[in-house]
Amino acid sequence: MRMKVLFVDEGKKVVKLFVESEEDLWLLYNTIEKGDVVYARTTRELKTATSSRRKAMVLGVRVEWVEFQPFTTRLRIHGVIVHGPKELDLVNQRHTLNLDLNHEVTIVREDGWGEFELRRLLEQAEKTSVSALVVSIDYDEYCIAMVKDYGVKVLVDSYMGLPSKMEAEKRHKALEKRIAEVAKDVERLCKERGAKVVVVAGPAFVKDKLHEALKDKLKGVSLYKENVSMGGVKGIYEALKRDVVSRVLSDYALVEEERLMEKMMATLAKNPDLVSYGIDEVEKLVQIGAVKTLLVSSDLLRSQDLDLRKRVHEIVRKAESTGAEVKIFSTVHNTHKQLKTFGGIVAFLRYKNPLKV
Repeated sequence: MRMKVLFVDEGKKVVKLFVESEEDLWLLYNTIEKGDVVYARTTRELKTATSSRRKAMVLGVRVEWVEFQPFTTRLRIHGVIVHGPKELDLVNQRHTLNLDLNHEVTIVREDGWGEFELRRLLEQAEKTSVSALVVSIDYDEYCIAMVKDYGVKVLVDSYMGLPSKMEAEKRHKALEKRIAEVAKDVERLCKERGAKVVVVAGPAFVKDKLHEALKDKLKGVSLYKENVSMGGVKGIYEALKRDVVSRVLSDYALVEEERLMEKMMATLAKNPDLVSYGIDEVEKLVQIGAVKTLLVSSDLLRSQDLDLRKRVHEIVRKAESTGAEVKIFSTVHNTHKQLKTFGGIVAFLRYKNPLKV
């Protein structure tokens, strides 16, 4: 399920949404800006001289900061109350809204939503997200991880504990038992996490045995396999770079971001005139329509420096108007740290950089 868009006003200032999944909270984290007014149901402690109690109410809070912890079901929005029950006189007091699943939220952007911002929000709200498990296994260790838009969460990381190769019969029996146990773990986690895709990765024989064990266990789940050189956590990240994982997780930002950063580094090494970075140069290249693909850190789009934020928004808007593909990098992936070393903004060019001729 994805977030329901309940209402957008004609003036494009008010958007009302209904949160249904963790991905919705992640999308809101990347959407809500400092200065927005967010309305949601919350509770607040009310104190008197002799007692204290929590009361449910709807508050409007002017946002100062937003916090999202990956793989939780809660988004914290902190700011100053601008609207609340009149009898309680809460205006100008500070409050933190805790958005959770099945919450309705209204976001008011008083100077209006930018065209590309609103379109991106509505498109992402309608996008179907697929939960996926990636399992990496070899003779020594195995790892089961959940892959989401906002990163990778390791759920199980354990050793196989097999007898030595000198005890061939014991080792074979222990391997069969261990694979059955891993398959049971995968089946359980699929049900608990609502996973619709499972990718089994590892060296050929062990991976194939687990894949076979899972065939009859996973109903309504798409099952894939991929060769990687090792099991464990390292095998998970190796698998994320392979074609089969890229295909089945094509909707996930993580895989796409890793591929784009690898492409950028390769282009810098081989054809440096076809890539540009840093806001000043990229801005000029966008203006003349030279940009084919634009990579932007979400930090820049959410900057507390209002002039910088407006400048970056205009760069993105202009890039999209010239047919460039725009990719926003989230703040919780390691790829975001890489992008920040290049000023948080990188452009792949349609032709050699005319500014360096």
